[in-house]
Amino acid sequence: MQKLAQAARTLIATLILTTAPVPAGAAALTPELQKHVRSATFEVVIRKPVKDTVTYEKPLPLELIPFTERNDAYWPIGTAFAIAPDTFVTAAHVFGVGVGSQFGLPGIRDSTGKVYPIDRVIKYSLHEDFAVFTVSGGAAVTPFATSTAVAVDDPIFAVGNALGEGVVIRDGLLTSQTPEPQDGKWKYLRFSAAASPGNSGGPLLDAQGRVVGVVIAKSPNENLNYAVPIERVLNGSDRLAVFDSRESFGIPKVLRGTIVGEWRDSFALPLPFTEFSRAFRASLLKYFKEQQAKLLTSQSAELFPKGASGRLLAKLYESEDPTLVDQQDDHSWSVNSCAQDAETPLDGDGRVWTCPDAASAQLFRVQYPGTAADEHHYHDTREFMDLVLKAVKLPRMIGTQPVRVTSLGLAQQESLLRDHFGRVWQLRIWSVGFADAYIAVLALPTPDGYVGLMTYSPSAFVDATTEILKVLADYLYLSYTGSLAQWRAFLDRRELRPSAFDRIRLQYDPDKALRLDSPRLQFDSAGVLKPGTRSSLDLLMAYMLDADKLVWDVAGVVLHEDRDKKTFLGAYRQPKPTVDAGKEERERWEHMSQRDGDFSGVPGHDSQMKSFWIRTVAAGAGPASLYELVYNTDSPLLPRDLEETGTKLPKALRVRE
Repeated sequence: MQKLAQAARTLIATLILTTAPVPAGAAALTPELQKHVRSATFEVVIRKPVKDTVTYEKPLPLELIPFTERNDAYWPIGTAFAIAPDTFVTAAHVFGVGVGSQFGLPGIRDSTGKVYPIDRVIKYSLHEDFAVFTVSGGAAVTPFATSTAVAVDDPIFAVGNALGEGVVIRDGLLTSQTPEPQDGKWKYLRFSAAASPGNSGGPLLDAQGRVVGVVIAKSPNENLNYAVPIERVLNGSDRLAVFDSRESFGIPKVLRGTIVGEWRDSFALPLPFTEFSRAFRASLLKYFKEQQAKLLTSQSAELFPKGASGRLLAKLYESEDPTLVDQQDDHSWSVNSCAQDAETPLDGDGRVWTCPDAASAQLFRVQYPGTAADEHHYHDTREFMDLVLKAVKLPRMIGTQPVRVTSLGLAQQESLLRDHFGRVWQLRIWSVGFADAYIAVLALPTPDGYVGLMTYSPSAFVDATTEILKVLADYLYLSYTGSLAQWRAFLDRRELRPSAFDRIRLQYDPDKALRLDSPRLQFDSAGVLKPGTRSSLDLLMAYMLDADKLVWDVAGVVLHEDRDKKTFLGAYRQPKPTVDAGKEERERWEHMSQRDGDFSGVPGHDSQMKSFWIRTVAAGAGPASLYELVYNTDSPLLPRDLEETGTKLPKALRVRE
């Protein structure tokens, strides 16, 4: 699997604006030929959304958009040309823009402005990058003649909808015939005539106005552009749409290993465009699923928890915000904090946190104020995304001015997904109509709000995008936190809570005690810390081995007397480290086993006498795990008071494993 942007480049190649000097003595088409060229060449367009459902921070300064673009009801996406009276050719990647479009069928537009919707797809080759099709409405046109007799240094003309501003004819020379890089089965035509965004799918002509190729791309750093020879189109299958491409496929920032992804598929032609689009997306989804399975199989010997993962299994990460388990350079596994996180406060003590640099998706956390336990929060998709957009900047560019999106309205799609660890995610998809794109989100409910993954996807790729999110979901590492009222509501919300919490029982008596029962431990704050209306509870989750099976379960419990202060009672699981867990974890285990060092039960304090604590160790019947048990306070205490708390501390935890 690759980043969505890498996948998008496979089908939606973007030509880079370039200019080229006209060579001395360059050939020119006669006025008659130029007239014919313009009549047989068309813009490929998609209708713009009739109604914009997006809300912005301010009125859009539409006057900054050029007049023609501002008043055009269509988006120009490429070029097409007539190869027979009712048969047209374009680049395959131009079709890729129209596949799955939210706004209907793409079409071709003639010089008078009339648009003819694409009817049936006759030929299609992804790797060779061409598509042949018919249109509805009977476009009357004299088609181009074709020629396969072209040689290096011959004059040529690149024709296309340059920059979306109408058909332009530009001249140059055929500079080389270069083997296509994948298998060398045929040769690209490389030429020096200028090409711009929008030229894709246009004809490459010889001096007699005959089509010798289909313009598809340009070199990024030089004025040598690419066309597929017209003979590849003429000889292409009229019975099958063919997919034959290779690319590097991996999970960036999660897995170090990659595979060679191979998209080899076909389906029957001709097809109406709507059915072609449906079959195309099914093939793309199949490809993503197959490559994911192939990748994970190839990495099975190193997939977490296999390989050098002892440190991750031996350490309990106290991260207030979510992160991803990822593979390090030495192929060990770890949890890394976000390097570019950002936080936006909400009313009360709520906040929205985001991390844009996590793998193929953006991590986020939405925390409602501590008093909020309203059920509607978990069903109102508009409110949810409105809050996320307070932290995630989604701009719409109007000319050179970005205008921030503040609301996408209700999600267009919503469903539930259960990952391999029994966590229940809400898959939600919103339309970003002005870009013919979607935002896809996997949101995991928590007592205080949500954590999750989100990504931006062109319309054609939204199905594949959700597959990426589903894989990443299994690698999410998080802690759960919330007020006691939020926890009670969360555990009662059975359809959305993780299966690990089906075995948890939580009860508390205000100003007396909080008790938590799980298969691994019993936690009781009686006599040590009294919960009140300002108290909060953290359950620290961890991946762990249970009879050689990787599970996700409660590994720590922390009861805060007041969520704004530092008085708390906590229990933290410490499994016996393996040899590869690292020196720090092994030494910690030894001190815990011996009840010495930090775990001697002797009261301690910081150098400024502002924080006081006492630590001890609890163990179960077996040797597999120990638990650190700690009471910490920022209230000034006499040593004898802290010692008295220390005598009660061991009673706060009973280890069952």
